[in-house]
Amino acid sequence: MAKAEATGRSASGLVPGDGIWALILLVVIGLLVLHNFAWGGGPVPELALGPLRISNFGLLAALGLLFGVYLVHRWCVRFGLDWQTLQVGLIAILLSGGVFAHLVSIAAYYPQKLFDPRVLFDLGSGNSLFGGMLGGALSAIVFLRRRGLPSWRYIDPLVYGLVGGNMLGRAGCFAIHDHPGKTSDFFMAVEIGGIRRHDLGFYEIWLMLALFVGISWWARQRRPADGAVLALAATVYAPVRFLFDCLRVKEITYAGLTPGQWFALPLFAVGAWALVRLVRGQRREGRRPEPPPF
Repeated sequence: MAKAEATGRSASGLVPGDGIWALILLVVIGLLVLHNFAWGGGPVPELALGPLRISNFGLLAALGLLFGVYLVHRWCVRFGLDWQTLQVGLIAILLSGGVFAHLVSIAAYYPQKLFDPRVLFDLGSGNSLFGGMLGGALSAIVFLRRRGLPSWRYIDPLVYGLVGGNMLGRAGCFAIHDHPGKTSDFFMAVEIGGIRRHDLGFYEIWLMLALFVGISWWARQRRPADGAVLALAATVYAPVRFLFDCLRVKEITYAGLTPGQWFALPLFAVGAWALVRLVRGQRREGRRPEPPPF
């Protein structure tokens, strides 16, 4: 107990920062739910500090970025990974993810404007989560291999950070109703432009929250095997996202599928590959594959 207190860590393994972030998540999600289900709904008004106006999406996306980095750090500290080296690579990973998120969004939704500098350098004109995943993954693999760090082991904390950070990122989408879906009387549908609709950003908040809680609980029981977090997150998120995109309206399609659905297919394949690799590795070691404890 004395050792735990000396490091600022409780006997349960929690640190003060965990409580602060839990409070932030509770306040953000709670206020958004109240705004849309008890206070009339509609886009959340922007924050104004005199002449300065703060974008709700930008604020929540920034919080998501900080939370994601915090989670990567917590994972590295908890399981003895080389945070000092990884944090150097995080800069390149985040920048690469941001660039790819923007470029893939333009290429998928406005291909005719891909070489229009007014769109190309307007970061607010669109960003793709899958594009960010692709750019971040490529940069991470290159960095980890150059530094001689085991890729499968270090991808897991990055995926954990992505899942947690994307909760707040999707909260930003929900705040401005950036992803409206079909009209519905479903109890979780919200009013968008005077019409009750599915809000896919809202639904993804809960999907990411479920994944985040599950991975966090798993990690508190034992350290997941290398690649297990990637396998879980990809094989759960990809098919659910594929189904969510069936609810989209006015969405561009290619051969009948949205860009999100096309990206979900290879993401699921990556998750399945990680899962098969994990099971085969455990069998070679003479152990029965251990499922997540939830």
